[in-house]
Amino acid sequence: MADTDDNTGAAAIDPAVPPDPVAALVAAGDHPAAARLAVAGGDLPRAIMLYERAWHFADALPLALAIGDRPRAIRLALDAGDAAAAAAIADTISRDAPLEIRAAAASFAARGSHWQAARMAERAGNLVLAAEYFRRAGNLLDVGRMEELADRPREAGIAYEQALAAATRADDAAVAHLALGRLLARLGRHQDAARALQQAIRGPAPAVRLAAGRTLTSQFVALGLRLAAAEIVRRLRREWPDLPDSVEAIAALDAADIWAGSSTVGQVVGPPGLLRNRFRVRQTLGAGATSSVYLAEDTLLGQPVALKLLTVGTNTRGAERQAYLQFTREAEAAGRLRHPNIVSLHDADPAMGLFVLEFMPGGTLADRLADQEVLSPLLVRRLALDLLAALGAAHDAGMVHRDVKPANVLFDAGGNAKLGDFGAAHLADFGQTQTMGLLGTVAYMSPEQISGGAIGPPADLYALAVTLFEALTGRLPFPGPDIVAQHLSEEPPRPSTCVESGTESWSTTATGTGTVGASQVTEAHDHVLLRALRKAPSERWASAAQMADAILSWPSQLLDASPAARAEATQVFARPPAQDAGAGPPREAPPDVPLGRTRAGQLFRRADSTIGRLVVVELRDQPVVDGALDRLRALAAAGGPQVQRVLALSEDGRTVTYELCEGTRVSPLELSTEDAAAVARALDAIDAASSEAAPQATRGIIMMPGGPVVLIVEPETEAT
Repeated sequence: MADTDDNTGAAAIDPAVPPDPVAALVAAGDHPAAARLAVAGGDLPRAIMLYERAWHFADALPLALAIGDRPRAIRLALDAGDAAAAAAIADTISRDAPLEIRAAAASFAARGSHWQAARMAERAGNLVLAAEYFRRAGNLLDVGRMEELADRPREAGIAYEQALAAATRADDAAVAHLALGRLLARLGRHQDAARALQQAIRGPAPAVRLAAGRTLTSQFVALGLRLAAAEIVRRLRREWPDLPDSVEAIAALDAADIWAGSSTVGQVVGPPGLLRNRFRVRQTLGAGATSSVYLAEDTLLGQPVALKLLTVGTNTRGAERQAYLQFTREAEAAGRLRHPNIVSLHDADPAMGLFVLEFMPGGTLADRLADQEVLSPLLVRRLALDLLAALGAAHDAGMVHRDVKPANVLFDAGGNAKLGDFGAAHLADFGQTQTMGLLGTVAYMSPEQISGGAIGPPADLYALAVTLFEALTGRLPFPGPDIVAQHLSEEPPRPSTCVESGTESWSTTATGTGTVGASQVTEAHDHVLLRALRKAPSERWASAAQMADAILSWPSQLLDASPAARAEATQVFARPPAQDAGAGPPREAPPDVPLGRTRAGQLFRRADSTIGRLVVVELRDQPVVDGALDRLRALAAAGGPQVQRVLALSEDGRTVTYELCEGTRVSPLELSTEDAAAVARALDAIDAASSEAAPQATRGIIMMPGGPVVLIVEPETEAT
């Protein structure tokens, strides 16, 4: 009887149906020939089935890939004995396709490749299933790691103890002791952790000894055994002299490792992700109710970065989980906004609560206000314009910050203000540990945010007004004790009445300059801030741009002050970037790279040590003055997400610094409709700003990760 499993036998005997040559070959038992004929006819699923019947798995594999069925392709590769090909196919599946990842895990498990199945289940976020697969594969340390990530410390501890009992080599036993010790440290069982880590530090592998020694230091500190901790640090530095010499510094570095599981040991503890093998954590920058921030060296980008590790949300459920996910979405979106006054996001791993951010060595506005009670009115004017530019860009992109306050205003090495922590207000609901942080935020919240009303851009302008009020006067408009009631029902005082006449509102270092007091905070300051502090959102400024236009009316120089005092009042809060201990003297900057000549002068690529990145500088033949200066200012004002930024002009007016835009050069015809429209608006803004601008058709367009960018300056003749 003919083989009719593929529903082709009937066609061979029914005279009303045209003959099926594939079915005829199947009936004859020649499945490979039938499969080839099915391929020729474009019926790839049928060809795959026929090749599988003939055990020609290698021939079926490319067909499964051609139709996009990667889980089936994995199974075919394994059936063909090509485990490397199966692993390579698995690596091509995006993290954004959890159903496909789970199907791939099932394919591996069906063929007995339990380690690969576990790896795929972990990528899909099914940690319990991943733990089961790792157990079948005999990887007990990874079983414990999955249980930790699933927030099941008891099961994790059992897995680590089983790994320790099964260890036959000193290396394996040391790694198991390290994993167990770190788990106990996270649980606050410091004595038990110290005992396990004392065993791990005797292991033969240097990486295990280093990790164990750092964690053991922190546990001795927690137990109050400072002499023992100092001895561990002394031994570690004997083998690794570049480590910090402070007990506190090493304990702080280890806090990052314990939380995020970074390690150079292949299968020790901690989730795989950005932190492992990429960053060298140098020091703690700060910690709050929802996160810790560390200064680290990014070996991929070759620059210092700030690592923000969230301490809530990754294992939460229900409404808290939704709040966490909302935060990660907004933080990523805002961080990827290409704006000079928003802290840049270099990378992120939301699954482990890790964000890699631009390092801001100038600290926060909260630090500044703690160091000196108020800022000069000129600095507040500049600060306000910087932050309104950031909020305007975010609002235009459909994002509301929700948590504008001094702690979320940061300064780069050049003293420029940037806004960070977008969406952080979503984390305000994570239990009683948030109380102090929440109270600190309420001082800057709008009435509608406090009362649970709809939140839009006016809420950010209200919070910014509170921040600027504090920066100008040294006090909050609503200082309490009943902060909530004051925000909801009381009218704020005029800022100009909150600075005592004749008292020093900010200090100067120049001698003989006197003091600057209440006369510097004017009715113009009152007008802008009091309108932004109105209770009804509809009565505030209509937009960040409108509020910025009003702030331009604030005095642009100090009243009745000497030139020295004015210079002091406008100096930026610039701090040198932190230097690693033992890093030695700063490296000499590489020489400028000639790029060619513009109409106005020579163009170079330069490594700018002030801002820690490459820039483009134009060394002009003539100083930028009068009309040329007006045009340059107009170009700088035209900057935005689609325009190359003007960064600085030297005091002599001969050196203009621009953003370096690196990417693929594209033509307008290659852009999407949305990108083409944005570029057209950018070109119109550039042309309106400068009569010297090149024709639109000749302007360079660079496709960068955040979208297309129109170049303001580029060489007309190449460097020779």
